[in-house]
Amino acid sequence: MVTIPIAASTPYDVIVDNQDRWIETFDWSYYPTIWVVTDEQVDALYGSSFRNQLCAVHPHVIWSVVEAGDASKSITHLEHLVSEGLRHGCDRQSLIVAFGGGMIGDLAGFLASVYMRGVSYIQVPTTILAHDSAVGGKVAVNHPLAKNAIGSFYQPIGVYYNVSRLASLPVQEVRSGLGELIKHAYLSRHVLESSFEDELFSALTERDELDWVTWLAKGIRVKQAIVEADEREQGIRAWLNFGHTFGHALESIEAYRIPHGECVLHGMVFAFLLSNDETRAKRLFDWMRLNEVTAIDWKPFDHYVEKMIRDKKNRNGIIRFVLIRDSISVEAIQLADLQYTFEQMKGWWTS
Repeated sequence: MVTIPIAASTPYDVIVDNQDRWIETFDWSYYPTIWVVTDEQVDALYGSSFRNQLCAVHPHVIWSVVEAGDASKSITHLEHLVSEGLRHGCDRQSLIVAFGGGMIGDLAGFLASVYMRGVSYIQVPTTILAHDSAVGGKVAVNHPLAKNAIGSFYQPIGVYYNVSRLASLPVQEVRSGLGELIKHAYLSRHVLESSFEDELFSALTERDELDWVTWLAKGIRVKQAIVEADEREQGIRAWLNFGHTFGHALESIEAYRIPHGECVLHGMVFAFLLSNDETRAKRLFDWMRLNEVTAIDWKPFDHYVEKMIRDKKNRNGIIRFVLIRDSISVEAIQLADLQYTFEQMKGWWTS
């Protein structure tokens, strides 16, 4: 078990373990209602056992289930959840439990931030990808024109990770989660005392099962360092968007056919090519091809620009990218450079 304290505006611990020991030590007495929000896939796999664990420590547990997939991260589903909470008598002392992957964490976290002007919530992640999204208090739902366009900064009161649940993940979801872990590896040399980029690629090359407690803790410590330095993204927290400018555009254009973390992998290749770091771009590209990351159904360049122009990092209509060279920067990029990089990357994948 690893415990990582997050010194945010609401301090909390992230506990990474291979079981649910936290349930027995958590103080449930303050909360008259425990409101679990999950999705159909997680509910089918783990809903019964998790519900039994909670019912053993609390007399009033309610359960809300949404469809799996990013389409549930919407204002419509948020409104339905608010209705469920009101019907069940959830008040401002209720505790919301986000039980699932990144989509559920974002949706339930945003629900917590707006329900009766804010209630407490905890994150109980069930995916590798959520080691990034569950930490740091960014919560949101999507708008038809842009991913995560409706959101807030709202910290959980705890994050409780049982990595034994990762065993059920399909290979595509493992790849997706590794996208965010690889991102943290690239950032690690700039925010931690030492980098784990080469160590991670060596471990991935060996193709043995990773020690998830150890590796997810490594990724979370990168997130910890950045969130503690810049909780509300006024500066270096934007670094966590490395790979996300093109990645989010791709995710939207593909109608979420390609999982988020795989889109981030594509986005990091794009960003490395944009910064003329072909060595890193090629190593990542080769790993992605070897591991059969979902291929892009390429559309005309303008389709991607239309999505990237709505990115939250932009200023005055200029598209900005997080780039990693000897240091990390957020830079305005000309359309001609974007198009050249787009054609270069497309050529790699279609050759």
